[in-house]
Amino acid sequence: MRSLEHLDAYRLARDLSVEIYRLTRSHPLARHRGLADQISRAAISIPANIAEGYALGTRRQFLRGVRIAFGSATELRTHVWIAERVGALPARAATDLDARLDRISAMLVGLLKRYGAQVGDGPHPVHGER
Repeated sequence: MRSLEHLDAYRLARDLSVEIYRLTRSHPLARHRGLADQISRAAISIPANIAEGYALGTRRQFLRGVRIAFGSATELRTHVWIAERVGALPARAATDLDARLDRISAMLVGLLKRYGAQVGDGPHPVHGER
């Protein structure tokens, strides 16, 4: 990997986080402060964890960062679903965000596979030991 900027997943997640941050500051989502805060935190966490894992310089730390980013993307998807259901986010915006999260999540899984890991390597609190 040449640089962090060459990672499509990082660039897309970074751009999405900026858009989501702006979205959470506008009506109607801005009126739901707690939910808007959770959405922006989860969105920002995706590229931040990719960057942190990359900067630490080891394969193990990079994969850990990618796994955490994947978890944040899943968290964000849940917040978006809730925001749409409570009327804080228009259906069209939720559908667009969900599609973009699908793409980013697929890229994160692709990175894990490229480096010989899986999202679920290690013990899973719900599914038990693997």
